[in-house]
Amino acid sequence: MADVTIRTAVSRDIPAILRIAERGWNAAYGEFLSQETIDSAMTEWYDPDTTRAQIEHEDVPYFVAETTGRILGYTSGGPSGEETIATLGAIYVDPDYWGNGIGTALLEAFEDVCRQRGYDTIQFQVLAKNDVGTSFYKKHGYGVIDEQEADLFGETVREYVFRGQVE
Repeated sequence: MADVTIRTAVSRDIPAILRIAERGWNAAYGEFLSQETIDSAMTEWYDPDTTRAQIEHEDVPYFVAETTGRILGYTSGGPSGEETIATLGAIYVDPDYWGNGIGTALLEAFEDVCRQRGYDTIQFQVLAKNDVGTSFYKKHGYGVIDEQEADLFGETVREYVFRGQVE
């Protein structure tokens, strides 16, 4: 695989981000979430205008992983409301490229910008049945600090709250 470049997302990346989000959600969650819930998430959270607003918001670090002009993954997050804690909103990699270090490179880019902005902790939620995600974050030093039920578009899910130090 060619070298992957991590760069700040721009508006022209939106179609690729939306494609990766849909493929990632279906691959990671399709075994335990209804298609209706996945479709609702795509409509609500991955609307092109919403994605554009996040990309253009100065407080939201939004990166893409690119190789030879093709976007293979993305990450985004931002302030949590607590001075020293950032929230990781998402990391998704095209399922065809899982296991190639792209998620790690995206996480490291997010951690770097958090460090530069003075955050010492990153926190986020992961669906408990998302084995790919939970093992990825544990491998990178993040730990579960809480477990809770959540309503995801009318479907009750269990999620883990992860937290880790920015080193």
